[in-house]
Amino acid sequence: MTDVDVFRSPDPTRRRFMRSAAVLRRGAVPAVAATVAVLLSAAPAAAVAPSTPVFGAAIDGYAASDPQSTCDPVAKPGALGFRELVLRQYPATGDSGIVRSCADGGVSEHKEGRAWDWTINAASATDHARADELLAWLLATDSHGNQHANARRLGVMYIIFDRRIWGSYQAGDGWRTYTGSNPHTDHVHFSFSRAGALKQTTWWTAADQPAAWPRLANGASGANVQILQHLLNAAGQSLTADGSFGPATETAVRSFQSANGAVSDGIVGMVTWSKLLRQVQQGDQGSAVRAAQTALNKSGAGLTVDGSFGPATRAAVTSFQSAHDRTPNGAVDPTLWQLLIAGVG
Repeated sequence: MTDVDVFRSPDPTRRRFMRSAAVLRRGAVPAVAATVAVLLSAAPAAAVAPSTPVFGAAIDGYAASDPQSTCDPVAKPGALGFRELVLRQYPATGDSGIVRSCADGGVSEHKEGRAWDWTINAASATDHARADELLAWLLATDSHGNQHANARRLGVMYIIFDRRIWGSYQAGDGWRTYTGSNPHTDHVHFSFSRAGALKQTTWWTAADQPAAWPRLANGASGANVQILQHLLNAAGQSLTADGSFGPATETAVRSFQSANGAVSDGIVGMVTWSKLLRQVQQGDQGSAVRAAQTALNKSGAGLTVDGSFGPATRAAVTSFQSAHDRTPNGAVDPTLWQLLIAGVG
């Protein structure tokens, strides 16, 4: 049975490793721009999922079912770009190839250079955690409410791994049982739409600003550590926001991670940032506002960090939004958090 058999796969199910997938929405734990933050609490420590550029609300439709119909075994730029993104983020994993010979039997998007096999061992807890993390990142809802946002932006048509399949053309069914002869336990298969394969989707054409989340650990210092400490305090911790990431901050990070379904490794990356953030606006009070004021001061706002979101803070927010082509609504929303923390200073 070939890759095209996925289109006949029965029995809709929820994949077991997606049981912890958390859609981060605006509120107590909002999503970060298009950033997704999902990890299994029991999974071994692994690299944080890839950073996501800042996107507006417009997004690609779901890729239709479009199996291989010609033979053009040349790796397409979208498949190459996605492979680079994944292997850069997970360097301990491998590459099982993009192209396949026209002489091979069956139907496969590999023969059109628009499929990639990521070497992952489903029997390895560490490898499985890496796959879980990346797939959750691909399929989570973004801050604009777009389901399966990164998969759609990349033009992912279907994914097969460990006897399960997700297809964009049947996205409402979630993960389904895969009954093909190859259980895909030694690799994850990604097939792309023709637009995704040619880098014609919004991941490649409409990113407003790439912004890598700062990765903070014991020994770090500076404004981003202060922002982190304020956000931890907003979540119930009691830290001195001195900008120094020492043992007390690490303990607070681990405690927050354990309580919020993330790997408790004491390292703050995209996952932990995403779970900490909350929208603030005029009239709000407290440590989350202090975090926003500290972040705005990174770009020269000159605010008093008093935890009171008044007219001066709102003016600083709208000024920053206007300077970065965002709607000047005065609210520190997920997109603005990403620009303030990751994209500036």
